[in-house]
This record gives sequence, C-alpha cells and structure tokens, in this order.
Amino acid sequence: MKYIVITFSGLGLPIAYKLHQQGYEVHVGMVQNIKDYVLEEEISRAKEGEEDRNKRMQLFQGMLPIEPADKVIERMRSIPNPQDYFVFFDENCLYRWVDKIRDLNFHGNFPTKADFLFEVDRKRAKQFVQEHYPKLNTPEVHEFTKIKDGIKFLKESKELWVLKGQIDTARTFVPAVEDPGLANTQLAEVLANFPYKYERLGFILERFIPDIIELTPEKFYYDGEPIATSLLFENKPFGSGNISVQTGCAEDLCFPTDMNDRINKIAFPPIIDEMAKEHKGWFIWDASILIGKRDGKMYFGEFCSNRPGYSSFFNELAQCNSVNGFFESLVKKKNPYTLGTVGCSVSIFNMNRDEDTDAISSNILINYKPEIEKDVWLWDVRRNERNNIVTIGTDWNLAVITGAGKSIPQAVNRLYRNVENFAIVGSYHRPKDDYLSMDYQSSIINRINYGLERGLFHIPFDVKIGDIDATV
Repeated sequence: MKYIVITFSGLGLPIAYKLHQQGYEVHVGMVQNIKDYVLEEEISRAKEGEEDRNKRMQLFQGMLPIEPADKVIERMRSIPNPQDYFVFFDENCLYRWVDKIRDLNFHGNFPTKADFLFEVDRKRAKQFVQEHYPKLNTPEVHEFTKIKDGIKFLKESKELWVLKGQIDTARTFVPAVEDPGLANTQLAEVLANFPYKYERLGFILERFIPDIIELTPEKFYYDGEPIATSLLFENKPFGSGNISVQTGCAEDLCFPTDMNDRINKIAFPPIIDEMAKEHKGWFIWDASILIGKRDGKMYFGEFCSNRPGYSSFFNELAQCNSVNGFFESLVKKKNPYTLGTVGCSVSIFNMNRDEDTDAISSNILINYKPEIEKDVWLWDVRRNERNNIVTIGTDWNLAVITGAGKSIPQAVNRLYRNVENFAIVGSYHRPKDDYLSMDYQSSIINRINYGLERGLFHIPFDVKIGDIDATV
C-alpha cells in the first residue's frame, strides 16, 4: 500500500512519519492557506499570522517529504492505479479538499461537510440525537451569538453551566468550582477575555451534569460494512486528579469491544449503519456518553464524526502490528484489532517558554531510545541542520507516548517505561500513580469499573485495582 496524507494542522503527520520510517511510499500535502481550511462562512474572517504560518510550515521538516496540498491533489488525478493508494485526510474539516478527488477510485477516508457539521453544529447534533438515540438524554442548552448576552445570563443564573464554542479554537470550559456564583463568574471571565473566539460562530451554555462518568464508544466501517468497535476513556484536564485547564487530551486508554455489547447498541442506532452505507471507504463514528452517577441517566456529549480522535487513534494503532497493517486490514474489511488488547497513552507537554516573548520555546532537543520508536508519536518537531529532532514552538502538545498489552497493568507499565526513555528538558506529563488512581471519581480506572458494573461492556481481562507490579 502507498499513502497520501492531506493536512493543515499536522495532526496526521505522526502517522505519515511512522509509515515513512517503515519504508512505505508516503506523499504529504500541506494546506497552505487557512482560508482553504475553514468553513465557507468563515473564509472572509479567517486569518493566520505570518509567524504562526512559518512555524506550521516547518512541521516535520527534514523528516518527511511535504508539498503544497494543491500540487499533491493535482497529481492524484493522473495516478493510473489509485487502488494502490490509501488517502488519509486527518480532519473532517478538510471536506473541500476531499471533494476535489471524491470521484476517483482511491482507498481512504472521505469526510463530507455534513460530517463536519455534526461535530461543530451542536444544535444540529442534539436534534439528531433526540430523533435517533432513544436511550440518550440531551442536557439543557442555551445558545448565544453575543458575549454580553451570555454574561448577562450567567449573572442571573443559579445553576451550573459548561461553556462550549462552535469552533475548535473556542475551547470547552468546565468550571473548577461547584458554587454556582463562583463557577459562573469563571465562565463570564473566559467569555470576556476571548470574545473573538466565542463570537465567531457563537457559543452555548450547557447544563452541567454533576458526578458524571464519561466514555466514548467508536465504530469503524469500510465501504458501509461494520468492521470494529472500541471504547475510549479520555482525561482532558492538564493536572493529576483532573484539575486545571482543559487540553486536547492529557491521557487516555482504549480497547476493542464486542459489537454486540450493550454500550454499542446505545451508541450506534440503525441510522448510523445507514449513514455508513452512504460513505465510501473508511467511515468513523463516535459519540461521547455522559452518565450521571447520582441517577444513572445517560446523556449525549458530542460527536467525533468521520475522523479519528487524537490521541486515542495512536492508542489504537499501538495495539496493531504496524500502521500499515492497520490500514490494510481496513481495506480488506477485516477487524484490525484483537479482542483482549488494551492501549494507553500520555501526552508530553512542552513547558519551556522564550525568555523575551513568553512563546513556546523552539529548538529544544528531543532524545529517546530507538527501542521505543513504535510508541512515540511526535507532533511539534523538525530535524535541524545537525540532524537532531528539535521543537518548533507551534503548540505545547509536543508528543504522545503509548503502551499496549493484554491487560491494563501490562499496557500501563509499558507506557511508563517508554516515558522513562523519552527525554526533553522542561516537559510535563501526568504520572503513573494518577493514571491508576481510584482517588477521584472521574479517573480512568473508576470509569471502567463503573461501566463493567452496569454491564455496558465486557472485556476478557481483569481491571487491576490499586498498585501494580512494575515487572509485569
């Protein structure tokens, strides 16, 4: 199999790099202009600073052959044997680029604008859930287009709320306190300090569900045929115990599930199978489910519609023999996973800051031992003139380290042995005792145990409680 990867942000570059290292032919197309990346409604307002763009163009410099995406797409139209290629669009917002080659006979994933809107148009998503997901409730929601209206609402409300923007750059904010007055003041401060982000496409305030258990079922299809299901447990907060600011993902764990598990019947009603048949190639669907521990009610969280989740995708790949093996299994319409495996990961954050500008530091050396290569997924990197891998400074999300095994203890131990063999000064990751903790309700282990107790899924390994043997 040969590969073509189309990206703007670089989310898929760690996968392209793995394939390149394994000796496969890989062509990477980088979208040059942010106006070719955003929703049509956003084109006139979309801007990318010159320094930000220059840094983005340095991603994986000296590590991968990267060309402008339009050149790669143009060349694709003259490829005589498209069935020899797998095309990977690493985000569903790249649908306009997919449209340029959708009529060609390539293998790959081919998201549509409708797929993207399921993720970003929260009102549409909730209406879809209300119509097709009989087992899921939808939390109370209030929509706003103006910051002043949202702040006014918060000042008058006696309830707890979660702030969610309608675009990726307007991040979800969950208050760190339970007192409504203090919590709503936090939310008002976020709105007041980031008006451009939250007013671009509007925002919502969603009723906060206390004592929630969050889990995310995922299902893969190829050419409309169901292939595999898995279950993801993610911790987004930066700090141990799920405190501090939200990140894209600080640590997570996933494992394959039986398609007939109860959780999959809830998360994938018949309409999803029907939608999958309308998509060629690899179709991905996941829906995060929030369970109120006090009353047991299940609520819809959000869709990750027809794109992989990051960092969970790296966990999934870590459970396979190779990245190429994963994609070839998809094309053959075979399950790439083996029931009974588990993958886990932590994100490595670059905490170094430039002394003059306070920007994320560039040119910080990264070292790791060759034996952990399979489990290192680099992001904010390039090779310098000395052939060393160094940071660029585009993002504090530096890398993801994974570990896989046939039990949680085995996978976690491998993960943290890998972390010990990865070196960069001034970095941070959540520690092993936090990963295995049962001291806070939303810990990964507690959520897995809760799901097992409710009979939502079955796994052919024990969930170890407490300290684990470091020699496993």
